[in-house]
Amino acid sequence: MKSIILRLALLLAVAALPLFAAPAEAAKLRLCTGSPGKTYIRVGEKLAELAKQLTMGGLEIEVLPSKGSIDNLNRTLAGECDAFIAQGDAVAFFASAVDRTVADKVEVMGELYKELGLLLCRRGTGIDDLDEVGNGTVAAGSMGSGSLATMLVLKTIAPDLYGDIQIYPANGFEGALAVLEGKADCVFDVIAPQSDLVRTLNDNPRTGAQLYFAEIDNGDLEDFEVDGKQIYEIVTFDDELYDNLSTFGDPETLAISAVLGVSKAFLETAPEARSALAMLLLMGSKDIETVAYGERRPFEK
Repeated sequence: MKSIILRLALLLAVAALPLFAAPAEAAKLRLCTGSPGKTYIRVGEKLAELAKQLTMGGLEIEVLPSKGSIDNLNRTLAGECDAFIAQGDAVAFFASAVDRTVADKVEVMGELYKELGLLLCRRGTGIDDLDEVGNGTVAAGSMGSGSLATMLVLKTIAPDLYGDIQIYPANGFEGALAVLEGKADCVFDVIAPQSDLVRTLNDNPRTGAQLYFAEIDNGDLEDFEVDGKQIYEIVTFDDELYDNLSTFGDPETLAISAVLGVSKAFLETAPEARSALAMLLLMGSKDIETVAYGERRPFEK
């Protein structure tokens, strides 16, 4: 009788064990994200939260602020970060113009969500599309930002349309201020629509009254590929979410993949992190998109 009771107790104890046991020591990953107030940091924080829930403490993510996609790649190669969030075209730009060995040192795990290349111009410029800027000036970001990388890629692959555009080295709030002060005609930022930046520019009386959404609608941009993968997609953006910045009709603009990349050196020292990160991308996709888009995706093909 005692033997039967012991066996039953053992079976109950085994049944009570979790399906996935946490490792004795968690893998600790330093994730480079983006500037305060932008979506990369909030997505990074969501990934850290999901890691605690889904890996049972097997992966700990430390979220680090940065200047953006290019800065993230530089810092990852320098060993200051183990992983990064970046635009897909910024990774391609980095590999072609900064460090051709980057593909040997980092691995892109997959897409987190789609970002939008949003163009805001000053009222009175008459600019309705990026290809109407001519030799005017666009505030497109400082060195280290993915927005600047995108603008440089556009100037390279479509020189007839964008080659004469002058670049002012700022974006975000600083870029918007440059437009208001007449230092630039438009500000260009690659950003998630559910962004503190766009909401603030819309709600601020000064920027909301002087800025408006313009388009980037060159369908040929969709032909640009890296390693056989499409980088850009032309989508229609529901700008009515931002009533002060909106114009008549929903503008077309670029959708760009925001991806999660990891140092191959880190994966060699913590091989279990690969499956943990893959699980985060798969099981956390809805939570990540909610951070980036809000309750619904505000654009469509």
